Amino acid sequence: MLIKSFCRITNQSIVLDRARCPELEKLMMGNHVVEDLDRIFSFLKVDFPGYKNMDDYSKLGFITAELLMRHNGYDPSASKPDMGLFIYSRSGCLGADYNLVRVMEGLHADDQAYKRSIPNAVCSDIALRHNIQGEMEIFLSDGFIYEQFFRTCFGTLETEPSLNTLLAGYLECYGGYASSLLCLLTRSPEHPPMDYDLREERFCIDLLRIY
Repeated sequence: MLIKSFCRITNQSIVLDRARCPELEKLMMGNHVVEDLDRIFSFLKVDFPGYKNMDDYSKLGFITAELLMRHNGYDPSASKPDMGLFIYSRSGCLGADYNLVRVMEGLHADDQAYKRSIPNAVCSDIALRHNIQGEMEIFLSDGFIYEQFFRTCFGTLETEPSLNTLLAGYLECYGGYASSLLCLLTRSPEHPPMDYDLREERFCIDLLRIY
């Protein structure tokens, strides 16, 4: 299994295949996650009305996926039955859960709050936008555990012959902190197939440390 391409977003940076994106980074203030993401969304001119009702966590995942898929020339309207979607997260939709509690206690008005308190809502948004029709999962774990991530993705590609590509990675957005890493993973051409080796693991460690 190989990493074909990746997109990494933090509070201060946007990286596509190891190249910084200054045109997008200048839209980011660093400590205003919602405003930053909304400015990037407007700049990209994405036709997706549902974006305005997303929570911060879903917005971050949606924009990361949008940048990665555009960068690799995918047509959003084309059906992708051979692509799956896996996302790992520690906090998941905790921010949306907190917002829902405030609505239930009468401290905030939002008649759509309940829709965002579903952990895989972000997957639904991404899959709908890019017509991804393969297997879709979200995993809650204590941080981004590289080996678990790679072995889960490799096992999926091995047991689901209809899948050729996975849009997969890590997403965290809570309390003003934003961090996402989404990759396009493809099958290894080697026979027998390589699940992954230390190069991929070092790649993730270096990427999360540098950017």
